[in-house]
Amino acid sequence: MRISMQILADRLRQNYPECRLGKMSEDMNLKRPLFYQNGTEFRKNKVYIARADDLTLEQLAEHGDNLILAVGDFSEMDILPDGVGCFPQEANPEVLFNTTQRAFDAYDAWDERMQSMALSESTLKSLLDASYRIFHNPLMVSTTEGFMVDYSSLMDTLPEFQEILSHNQVSVISCSEENQEPFAVQHYQDPVTKRNNLFVEIYDKNRNSYRVILVEASRKLKLYDEYLLQHLAKYVQQMLERYTVVQEDISYTLDRLLSNILTEESIEADSLESRFENFQWKESHSYFCMNIHVSTVDRQNLTVVRFICNRIESLMKGSCAFLLHENIVVYVNLNDYGKSLEEALESVKQFLKDSYLKAGISYSFTGFRSLKQYYIQSRIALEEGMKRYPLRWINRFEDIALDYLLGKCTEVLEPEVVCSRAVLDLKKYDQEHKTDYYLTLKTYITCQMNAVQAAKKLFIHRSTFLYRMAHIKELVQIDLEDPDQLLYLLMTYRLLEKTE
Repeated sequence: MRISMQILADRLRQNYPECRLGKMSEDMNLKRPLFYQNGTEFRKNKVYIARADDLTLEQLAEHGDNLILAVGDFSEMDILPDGVGCFPQEANPEVLFNTTQRAFDAYDAWDERMQSMALSESTLKSLLDASYRIFHNPLMVSTTEGFMVDYSSLMDTLPEFQEILSHNQVSVISCSEENQEPFAVQHYQDPVTKRNNLFVEIYDKNRNSYRVILVEASRKLKLYDEYLLQHLAKYVQQMLERYTVVQEDISYTLDRLLSNILTEESIEADSLESRFENFQWKESHSYFCMNIHVSTVDRQNLTVVRFICNRIESLMKGSCAFLLHENIVVYVNLNDYGKSLEEALESVKQFLKDSYLKAGISYSFTGFRSLKQYYIQSRIALEEGMKRYPLRWINRFEDIALDYLLGKCTEVLEPEVVCSRAVLDLKKYDQEHKTDYYLTLKTYITCQMNAVQAAKKLFIHRSTFLYRMAHIKELVQIDLEDPDQLLYLLMTYRLLEKTE
C-alpha cells in the first residue's frame, strides 16, 4: 500500500523528535525505501535513505516526487527543500531504513487485514476496531437516515458519545450542497459532541446508502485521514454488501429486519420470504423466540448488551439477538443450528445462570407470518414465569400457559363472578356448617374421579367419602359426566387458588 510523505513524517517524528522536515506532500504515492548510492539516478515516488555527504544541493532541490531522508549536518540550511528530511549525524541510516520499512509494513498489514475481514465472517465492529491503530480515532457506520449500524468499541468508554449510542442515532449534516462523487470525503461538526468529523457516503445504484464516519476524539484529524477513510470505506462497502439488504433506501441487517417486523403496526407478509432469503432463512425452517430480561443498569451499558447478544449468537448458531425495548430478543433458526429446541436451551442455560439472566421461551414454529405472535408468547412466558417461578432461569410458555389463560378469564370480571356457582355455594356451606364438601369435590376431580384414591388422600373411609359426594349432589346441581362442566369446575378451583 502506498502512503504519503505526511504519514511517514508523522511516524518518523515519534522516533526522531530532533529531525527537521521540509514541506511534505499529502499525495498517497510513496513506495518502499531504498538506500541511495552516490551517482545513481532517482527512481519515481521512492523514499531514499542517504548520508549528507553523498548528496549535492542540486539533488536536494531537484529530486522529483521522491522523499529524501538524509543523515548528517544540515545546519547551514535554514529552510529545507520540499520532500526533504534531515536527521542528526549520530542517527544510524540502517535503523532509519528499518523504521521507514515498519511504517510501510503497518499500512500493508492493515490493508491486507481489511481485505481478509471484508471477505470473511468477521463483524463490522471488528473491522472498525482493527482500524483504530491507523486512525487513532473512533469510527461509525450509519445509514443516511442516521441509524447506527455499528461503531468502534472505544466509543462505549467515552462519555460524550453516550447520548448518540443510547438513541442508536447519529446526526450527519453535509457541508456541501453539490452532488458528491462516490467515496467523496465531507466535513461536518456533530451537533451533539461538537466535534469536527469526516464522513464518506457509500452509494448503491446512485443512491445514498451508508455513511462511514471518522470521529475526532483521541487526536486532531489529519489531511491524510481523508484518503485513509476513503480506502476503508471501500472495504466497509464490501462487508455491508455481504450481510445487509437494501430495501426502500433503508439498510437492513437481520436484527434490523426482525426489529422492524416486531415494532411496525403492519407489514406485507408476502415480502417477508424474499427479505429473509438474503440471510438464508426460509419459510420452511423451524424457529423459536426467546425473551431475555435485562436490568435497567445493564440496558444503559451498551457494551454489556452487545456482549450478551454476541455470546448468545456464538452459543446457538443460526440465532439473531438484539435489544428491543427493555429485553433482549433472540430468534433461533433451528435448521441452521442443526439441533432441537431442548438442545438449544441446554447450550445457553449455564450462561444465563452465570449472568443472572431470566428467559422466556416460545413454542417452535415455521414460517414468518407468526414471528410477532411468538415474540409476544415468549415475552408472556418471561413475565408470567418471573412472577410465578422467580428462581427459574428459563420459563417455557407451556409451563405458564394455564396461568396465562386463567389470568385472561379475570381481566374484566372478578373471580367470584366468573367461577362456578356450585363451587362457591359449597365453599359458603362449609363456612356455615363446618363441613369439608369444597375440598372433597376438589380432591375427587383432581384424582380423576377415583373414589378410592380420593378417600386415601382425604384420610377418610371410602363409605364416608361416598356419603359426602351424595350430599354434595343434593346441595348443588353438577354433572361430572359432562366434560365441559368438569373443565369449568377445574378452572374454578385454579382461579380460587390464585386469589387465596
